[in-house]
Amino acid sequence: MRNLTIWQAVAFATELGVAFAVAVLMGLFLGHLADDRLGNPVPFLTILGAFLGLAAGVFSSAQLVQYVVRRKG
Repeated sequence: MRNLTIWQAVAFATELGVAFAVAVLMGLFLGHLADDRLGNPVPFLTILGAFLGLAAGVFSSAQLVQYVVRRKG
């Protein structure tokens, strides 16, 4: 693992949190928008969008962690 300064570690943790939150919120928003446009009485697209956003957030976070953990070489 790379040796990170305290500020680099803070930036890394902040980027993880923001990337995860943005992915979930975008999925939630797009699902809600789709439910409104289609007039669905049950917000199943909102729930689906939230889960897809969650999956995208996990994938994005995993890629970011993999990049930081990768050794110089």
